[in-house]
Amino acid sequence: MVADALVYHPTAAHLLRYLDTTIGRDKVMRLVQYFARFYAAYLARTGGDKASLAAWRGLMSQFSNARKIMRIGKPLQHLKAAVAAYDNKTADAVLRYTAVGRQLSYSAYLTVDTLIFVHGTKLVTLKNPELAQKLYYRFWLAGIIFSISGAIYKHIGLSKREASLAKQAEKDIVAIKKVRAERAANSTQLVLDLLDSSIPTSGLQLVPIDESVVGLAGMISSLIGASAQWKLTA
Repeated sequence: MVADALVYHPTAAHLLRYLDTTIGRDKVMRLVQYFARFYAAYLARTGGDKASLAAWRGLMSQFSNARKIMRIGKPLQHLKAAVAAYDNKTADAVLRYTAVGRQLSYSAYLTVDTLIFVHGTKLVTLKNPELAQKLYYRFWLAGIIFSISGAIYKHIGLSKREASLAKQAEKDIVAIKKVRAERAANSTQLVLDLLDSSIPTSGLQLVPIDESVVGLAGMISSLIGASAQWKLTA
């Protein structure tokens, strides 16, 4: 039967495994959220129907709140990662401290994120929600800056390492492939950070970035993240 063929198809099984992960569901929701942001900006710029504009902005807001619920508790995960990075005395000093800074910043950013969500439920009222929103973006941007700094430093080190291995008379092919794979993963993370930096930068109004550009950047970074998670669940 056609239904059986669809249900038991390997791709369908893979999709179920993907959606069974919190990260997988979050990436799909993030993609929808930023597509809605992009399309709402497009409608606003082109003078689209007001009802459609409100609907897309509402969709963006709903998915944003849903993702906030899924992130409750994550500050503790980042705090634990910060402690682990600090305790890793054998790691390169620059990579160690940029990792600590990144994880602490993300922990603070997600803590404020939860407070903003609770404020939105009216269960608790923040005295200064505007300040909370600014802190949310500042901590997020700080985490991205630490991440970008660490990624650039690591890229330089890996490039030197690969060049050194290539100069050896008897080339260690396995080691070279390992370095290249690590550099590719590092480059992907750098691209993600650069794309995502547009969101808090725009939120803090540090640089005038059009809403459609922010939405598009969020969509691309979501697709990259979703692709990585899809490979992990293969």
